[in-house]
Parts: sequence; structure tokens; C-alpha cells
Amino acid sequence: MATVLERTLREKVIINENGRRRKITKLEAALKQLTNKAAAGDLKALQLLSALARSAEERALQTTVPDSTLDEVDERVALGILKRLEAATKGGPPDADDTGDK
Repeated sequence: MATVLERTLREKVIINENGRRRKITKLEAALKQLTNKAAAGDLKALQLLSALARSAEERALQTTVPDSTLDEVDERVALGILKRLEAATKGGPPDADDTGDK
């Protein structure tokens, strides 16, 4: 059912907007209608639009918050790179034992 719903919402429809014909998805058309009803004072439409906006914001926050945990191997590699960079800025070669490959 989810596949059918997604396919249906992606279908294109032609709308008239400001005297011009445009082709948009059914999802966009539905959201435009919902937004217009909410702006006109329809309480149910306003509640639904608010819930959709909150849900979209929560999903956006979840996808943009990076996972800052490194596993042990990644941490050793990163430390080795940092030590080599420090040695390069000081002008000397890095110590063989300081590469983090212990």
C-alpha cells in the first residue's frame, strides 16, 4: 500500500495559479489546498498542517544531527593524522611510535 500511495502522490496534475497553468505533484497540490484552508481559518486544516510541520521539522533534525561517535579504529587513524600534522607544522618527522598504530 505504501508503494501505491507514494506513486499516486508523485503523479502530476495541472493547476491554474495566477492565470498560468503549472504541472505539480498531487502531494504538492494537496499541501497547497491544506495550507489555503488553514489560512482561511479552517481549524481542522490548521491543526493538521501544524502536526505535519512539526513532524517534518523533527525528521529534518534527526537527519541533520551527525553521529559523533567514532569506533576505535577510526579514532586511532584520526589521532595518527593529527600527530603527523603536528609534526609537520613543527618541522620534524613524526615518531614511528606516535602514529597511533599500537
